[in-house]
Formats: sequence, C-alpha cells, structure tokens
Amino acid sequence: MRFEGKLGTGSTFKADEKFSFKQVPLAFASLPRALRLVWSTSWRLTLVLGVLNILQGIIPAISLSITALVVDSVVQAIRIHNASPLWWPVSLQLGVTLGSSFLSALGSIIQLLLQELVSNKVQMEILKKAATLDLAFFENPESYDTIRQAANQSATQTSIIMQGFSMGQTMITLAALLLLLFQLAWWLALIALVTPLPVFFFSTKYGWKGYRLTRRQSPERRLLNYLMLLMTTDTYNKEIQLFNLSDFLIARFWDLATKLYEQDKKLALRQYFTNFGWSNLSSIANSGIYLYVALQAIAGRITLGGLTLYTQTATQVGSNFRSLLNSISSTYQNALYVNLLFEFLAYQPTIHSPAIAEPFIYPRQSQGLSIEFRNVSFTYPGKDPETHAALRQVSFIIRSGEAVALVGHNGAGKTTLVKLLTRLYEPDEGDILIGGKNIKEYDLKTLRQHIGVVFQDYVNYQMTARENIGVGRIEEIENDELVRKAAAKSGANLIIEKLPLGYETFLGRWFKDVHESTQLSGGEWQKVALARAFMREAHILVLDEPTSALDARAEYEVFQHFRALIEKRTALFISHRFSTVRLADRIFVLEHGRIIESGSHEELIAAGERYAELFQLQAQAYR
Repeated sequence: MRFEGKLGTGSTFKADEKFSFKQVPLAFASLPRALRLVWSTSWRLTLVLGVLNILQGIIPAISLSITALVVDSVVQAIRIHNASPLWWPVSLQLGVTLGSSFLSALGSIIQLLLQELVSNKVQMEILKKAATLDLAFFENPESYDTIRQAANQSATQTSIIMQGFSMGQTMITLAALLLLLFQLAWWLALIALVTPLPVFFFSTKYGWKGYRLTRRQSPERRLLNYLMLLMTTDTYNKEIQLFNLSDFLIARFWDLATKLYEQDKKLALRQYFTNFGWSNLSSIANSGIYLYVALQAIAGRITLGGLTLYTQTATQVGSNFRSLLNSISSTYQNALYVNLLFEFLAYQPTIHSPAIAEPFIYPRQSQGLSIEFRNVSFTYPGKDPETHAALRQVSFIIRSGEAVALVGHNGAGKTTLVKLLTRLYEPDEGDILIGGKNIKEYDLKTLRQHIGVVFQDYVNYQMTARENIGVGRIEEIENDELVRKAAAKSGANLIIEKLPLGYETFLGRWFKDVHESTQLSGGEWQKVALARAFMREAHILVLDEPTSALDARAEYEVFQHFRALIEKRTALFISHRFSTVRLADRIFVLEHGRIIESGSHEELIAAGERYAELFQLQAQAYR
C-alpha cells in the first residue's frame, strides 16, 4: 500500500521519485490548502499577521535610508561644529527601531497563539478522520506510518504559513533594497542575486533527500517509540522484570538509535559542508561590492552616507535573497511533510453507511434479532485467499433470542465472524443479515448501537470506574442508575463499591498518583469490561472470551447472570471453556474457516465427532 497525494492538475507527487526542480511547484500546491486551514482557524489573527509582515518588510529599506541620513548629518555637524543637524535623523531612527521591535514582538505573540490554535484544529481533524477509518487501515503498517506522520505535522501547518508570510515580507524588503541599489549600479544587484543560487539548489536537493530518509526511517522510528513504551509502561513492566528483558530491550533501542543517528549524520555532514563551500561565493562577491563602493566614495561620486547606504544595501540584498531562497527551500521541505497530512485526510473508508439507510427493525420485548450468514467468505488484506482464507462459504442462521457458542482452535475464524457481523470488515463474498435485512443497508452507527461486544483484547480505559462502564452507552454515561445496574450484572459492583471513591475512583495509574487511583487485577478489569457490554442493553450481545481472566467461581456467577441477561436477546459468544459453552442453545464448531458441526451440547457429544473430541481432551485435565 502506498499513498499518493494529488498535488496539481494532472500531476501526482510520489515519495519515491528522484529529485527534480520540477517537483518544487508540485510540493507547493498544498500551500493554498494550508492557508485555508489557518484562515478558517482564525482569520483575524491570520490577517493581522499578514499586515505585520508587510509593515516589517519595508522597515529595513527605511532604516538604511535613515542610517545614511544620520551619517551625512554627522559629517555636517562636524563641519559646522554644531550637533543640531543630528536630532531629527537620530530621533527618526529611534522611532523606526522601536516600531520595528514592537511589530516583531506583536508578530511573535500572534504567531504563537495561531500556532497553538492550528495545532489543536489539525489534531482534531486527525481524530475525526481516524473515527471514520476502516479497521483494515489500522492493521496496515504503512497506514500507521501515514497516521503518525500526519499527527506530527500539526505544528508544520502553521510554520509553512509563517514561512509564506516571511517570504512575502522578504520579497517586499528585497524589492525596496533593490530600488536603492539600482541608484548606484544595476549590475551590483545582479551579482547580489546570482551568487546565492548554488546554495539554494543544494539546500533544496538535500531537503528532498532528508524527506526521503525520514519516510524510509518511519517504521524504525515507530519501533524506537514501541521499545520506549515497553520500558516505561506499567502494563509491560512486570514481565520485563521477571524475564530480565531490560538489558535486551535497551541494547536493541541503542543499536537502532545509533543506526538512525549515523544515517542522519551522513546526510547532515554532506549537506552543511556543501552549503558552507558555496556560501563563500557570496562572501567573495560582497567583498568585491564593498571595494567598488569604497572606490566610488574615494572618487567623490557618493557621500560618506552613500557609502554606508550602498554597502549595507548590497549586503542586505544578498542576505535577504539568501533568506528568500532558504525560505523557499524550507517551505518546500515542510510542504513535503504537510502533503502527508492531506493524503491522510483524503483517505476514504470503504465501509460506510448507505446514502439512504433502512430503518432498523426493532424486535418485540420477548425476542432479540435474528442473524444470518449466507455463503460468507473472507480473507484478511495481504493474504492469499487460496491458502489463508479466514472464512470459507460460511452459512448459518441464529434465531431471535437464541444463544450460540463458537468453538474451535485459535485462527479457526471465530473472532472474524464477529468483526464481519459488526462491519469492522466487509465479506469478500456472501451476505450478512440482521432482522432479515442486509447489514449494509443499515446506518453504521445504528447497527453498532444494537450490538454489544466485549472482545478478548478489551480496553482498560484510564478513567473513573463510572466512565469505564458508561462508555458502553455514551449518551447515558452520566446515568448513575444504569451504570450501577450494569455493574451488578457483571459482578463489578462488588469491586467498585469497595474502592475509596466508589464509582468516581480513577482506574489505572497513568494519570493519577497512588492516592487518587486504583489498579485492578485482570479478572477485575474483565468484570468492568463485561459491565460495559451490559450497559449497552443491545438486542445482540457478543462476548469474545468474556471470562478468560476470571476464576471458576466468578465465571459461574457471571454466566448465571448471563443466562438471565440473554433471555430476551440474541447472543453469540466465543469460549474455550466447555463449562461455558454448554450453556448455549446451539454450538458451532469452526475449523479452517468452515463450520464443520452444529447442535446442542448433548447432540454434539452424542455425535462423537470433533466437538466431542475437544470436550474429552479438556475434561481429562480435570480427572
């Protein structure tokens, strides 16, 4: 998978192309969109910042002209032995200096505020886009690189606009200075403009190489972050200590960090030594200009103030032109990264609600919703459907209010069924129906509101106990009665009511200290996760290994509640414990992506095939 962003009419910018100056305009194509983003964030601050840059652009030329006036006034004052000619130009110079300082300070404040606002808005846009993406996007390593790099560009959005303003300011300054220099000799301006070009060329070229290096290093830098996460997070700490993994992980981190450092160093040395060599050309040219202007002053063609004016003007023309070229090069580099953000925001999910959604069929109080799979096949992206299909031509019907258990080895396709049922993935072939209608015809949010799911890798939210349960039905998160009722159904109430602040106790230690939070055991967390599913009060209840972390007594108590809870719901649960499985009305046995047996516990035991074999194998462990 490779992302390509459309950067211009009929042109596509690709990350693996070789560098060419033809790419520079393509990379700048994101600048107008970035400006629209910044403008929409705060048009007032953006407008004020633009005006400030225009004012600051003309100040250098005014300041140089006043400096020349001050020098000539000094000469006149010496000649007449009276300081009166100095007061007006010196006062004027002071006023311009103070004004420039004020404009600079005001510009810095506005830029800081604008950058914070834009950063927050970009992060919000990323979160909104992430909320719409398919699960397949997050399970692709290249997609992870894209989303991480996009998230890292929140500050770049503002900086690229600041650079745009800065280029505008520099061009205004440059134009004013060139007008001054043209009064002496046009070819001096030409020399000042030509000599910085080699530095610009190599700076832009190495900026491209730096961008490509960053793209190549992205997976390895994610690995560095992952190693840091392993070493600094409580979830992994106990195993790392018990297996004495610290030295191993630290060594791996250091080896990888050193490798990336060497790559960065090699590029940086080549870039800066090349720039250093070519920048000397400008220094030589400036020295020649100084000499020429000095000779003009000696010959009496210009005054001493003119000498100061033209030497400083020539210097600042070269300096400002180099600054302009550097801004173009830097903006070009930033535009490359900003394009990653727009590529991410342009990504369209394949799973979405239909343009006109079918109304959801609400069952009567005495029943749940029927589920039907018709010849469903599915292979995860990147896998060969011939050899690695997760499901192959699966068909079954779960009647309204029926509880069905899924049994089979790891990788048999049990969790995949749940992912397809909840439209986290779409089947490659076949149809899935709920309440007699294809699930693709329902609004996606409405569909998921009617399915309560607890996956085996459920989330432990670093929030209060009430919030941990309440997120199962977010619109009722503040409804204390519903939260407590859901907790009672899973047995989590017995744990939470003993906590220091009850349902307002913060669970987990990531954001609160030991006096303000509580860390739960695996089984206790699982009861909270179960309560979250019960909080939903959905018509379909799906539990994927719902009691794997519970002891035998706790599991028995949960499923005593479970039978009562699913009495008016359709239930689908996955478990490797046959004491749990036998509570189901029917059992589906999956193997290699197919249902090879179905029936009640008694029927499958009597058949004496795969289910009976698995049951006997587990039963032997208790004899």
